[in-house]
Amino acid sequence: MRIVHSLIAAATISLPIAASAAISAAPIQWTVDVHEPIYNIPRVADGTIYVDTAQAKGPNVFAVKDGKVLWRFATEGAIQKPVSLGGGQVFVASDIGDIHFMRAIDAKTGALIWDYTRHEPPECMCSHVSHYIQHLLFAQTDGHSLYAFYPVGKIPDHRLWAFVGDGAKLTPPVIADSTVIFGSADHKVYGLVDNTGKIRWQQKTGYAFVAQPAVWEHTVILGNRGGTVHAYSTTTGKPLWSFTTNGPIDTAALIWHDRAFIASGAGDRGVYALSAKTGKQIWYTQMADYTAYPPVMARKTLIVASRDGHLLGLAAKTGKVLWRSNLHGVPLSRPVFWQGDAVLKVNDHKVMAFNAQSGSPVWTYHSKDVVTSPVPEGDRVYVGTSGGKIVAIGH
Repeated sequence: MRIVHSLIAAATISLPIAASAAISAAPIQWTVDVHEPIYNIPRVADGTIYVDTAQAKGPNVFAVKDGKVLWRFATEGAIQKPVSLGGGQVFVASDIGDIHFMRAIDAKTGALIWDYTRHEPPECMCSHVSHYIQHLLFAQTDGHSLYAFYPVGKIPDHRLWAFVGDGAKLTPPVIADSTVIFGSADHKVYGLVDNTGKIRWQQKTGYAFVAQPAVWEHTVILGNRGGTVHAYSTTTGKPLWSFTTNGPIDTAALIWHDRAFIASGAGDRGVYALSAKTGKQIWYTQMADYTAYPPVMARKTLIVASRDGHLLGLAAKTGKVLWRSNLHGVPLSRPVFWQGDAVLKVNDHKVMAFNAQSGSPVWTYHSKDVVTSPVPEGDRVYVGTSGGKIVAIGH
């Protein structure tokens, strides 16, 4: 029997509201000023923070550790999207007019390892986030083609392969069973051979895909803007099951054990728990408003940020609302689970932390500048600001 919960009648039903308490200021460990605006989310690996700044001239990629700048790098051109990390390298796309660059920087020294340069306007890779997955670097172009690089070994002077799109925007890819899988605004799901880019399989649906696929065992799961969740074999593309919600699906599924958690958009405003194996609905919880971000798992509690200005904790097993905390603003990032807390950006100038089991507020970081989404690693959370500061927050 499926379980259904609803928060639509929030004004007339009893809800487990988190206890109100005075919110402490964020425990700031250190701050570094790079003197140029930071708008993109920082990347962190092994305690080193990598950020890019909005300036187009001079150093605009920085590596910082323990409050000290380790190196600076100038890309020659503007950076629009966050850098990517992988294989001991920092990957950054930039452009100057019709000249487009993809560069690999040594993560330890800041030295240039290789660069890839193109001059055709559709080749711009700077307006899409690049992804490093299983030793391959993927970059999408303004022409909505997908490029794959093998970024290790000798300096590459060409792409490994290119999937030439038809102008339809592609979702970020995933790799499973040696297959590169992504959805497209052309209503299709593609599976490509990972080392050649040749089409292994494709499936046509009735609506566009905008969210990154998720993988469970040998199954790829993704939802489209028509509200249908599709599951395919990663190796053959064979349809395995489908499930239809009542709203568009614009966020990736969260896989936990043998369950797929799906957030549906306007018109439905709910979270579904489905069997990843069969697609059968296990439970459904309707919220007062939709969420723009995938949920996150905090042990056995599903954390969801609702557009109505509340953070919710749902029981992963049943969907029951365990707590509901007032953000006093609009959530502008996916929550992240860190040191027992759910941390997220609220409005443009605030990062908040809530206890993931009780929903009680823990701390708030306020800035006069616009802040980035928070990034956790180890015992710290890192935030960038439009004032040019990198802030490390810790207990």
